[in-house]
Amino acid sequence: MLVTPGTHAGEVWSHHGEDGRFAGLIDPDLIKSEIARAVPCIGRAGSMSFHHVRALHGSALNTSDRPRNPLLYEVAASDAWPLMGVKDFAEFDSRLLSGGSVVTPRLERLPVRMPLPPASRQGSIYETQSAAKKAYFGRAA
Repeated sequence: MLVTPGTHAGEVWSHHGEDGRFAGLIDPDLIKSEIARAVPCIGRAGSMSFHHVRALHGSALNTSDRPRNPLLYEVAASDAWPLMGVKDFAEFDSRLLSGGSVVTPRLERLPVRMPLPPASRQGSIYETQSAAKKAYFGRAA
């Protein structure tokens, strides 16, 4: 995993492909200087890393003969509601780690880019990214 420090407070890059649909990744040609500043998050097997969702991050293709099984958790304050809405309020509240249920979302003056229109291949982030036409972090296009 590579993360570029400070990018969480900067520009909101487009995660849309050439077709205008959400692609779940950024065109690497637009962020070459940021990729060059990326630092590796290195840990032993079973280690965890935490980074801000807006921080530029990514990892290279696994070229070893051993599987790399990521476990992704999204952590947010209970008043930081998803912009696309909450479909099941009880399920949303069941995932609270701390604090109580709220019905007044916190709003901040931040730039936002919606993931619409949706990806042509919906599913995991890896399925969404599989439609990309360019190579990212060494992936063959």
